[in-house]
Amino acid sequence: MISKNKIKLLRSLRLKKYREQNKKTILEGTRLIDEAINASAQIDSVFATKEILHANQSLAEKIQSHHIPLDMINQYDLNGISDTQHSQGIIAVVKTSSFTIADLPNGLTDHIIILDNISDPGNLGTIFRTCAWYGIKSIVIASGTVDPFNFKSMRAGMGAHFYFNHIIIDNNQSIIDFLDADKFNMYCADLKGKDISKVNVNQKWAIILGSEAHGISSSFQNYDKITIKRSEKIESLNVSVACGIILEQLKK
Repeated sequence: MISKNKIKLLRSLRLKKYREQNKKTILEGTRLIDEAINASAQIDSVFATKEILHANQSLAEKIQSHHIPLDMINQYDLNGISDTQHSQGIIAVVKTSSFTIADLPNGLTDHIIILDNISDPGNLGTIFRTCAWYGIKSIVIASGTVDPFNFKSMRAGMGAHFYFNHIIIDNNQSIIDFLDADKFNMYCADLKGKDISKVNVNQKWAIILGSEAHGISSSFQNYDKITIKRSEKIESLNVSVACGIILEQLKK
């Protein structure tokens, strides 16, 4: 049975500073944990109630076949760790990996998504899953964007975090200096931009997506702007939806 010290550690991971200190976060739910195993995530351990293991014997066997430590936990303790109203009965502790620009090796992929001031963790996780679907291998988290290893971001990403070569977290100027030096063609998604279907986007590109409420930060405003043609005077488009439309257009 799980120890009190372990419970204390798991509860601490609800806070960003402890996720950063320990380089770990929490995955919750059978589907997310199954996806993480499929993606070869570095899972430290799994904690589950008897009931959930009995109802999901195939997942329990999969956890054991991958030699992931599995321990029992009661629902009361699980509720104190989870940030959802109704815990799903199973959590996993997983190692996180992020880079700064200075950490990057040579040979960064030619297609990059930059997330600027994205404050909603659900949107962030959905963007991650969309990018993974389209084969994006590098995502850059710019200033003002929520922690990508937030519990809600992990749930919304549904395992997508583990399909990237690089999750880069850095300040705007360092990002700009690096991408300019490496001759990336940078484009901002903006309502006043040029229709993306009419833009000849060069092969080595970086797309900057800003928040629905505030748009792109001033530090990125000098780059070419692209937009998605709209048929009505809708004020804005959800950033995760816009990400999917843009990637579909760019991949044609």
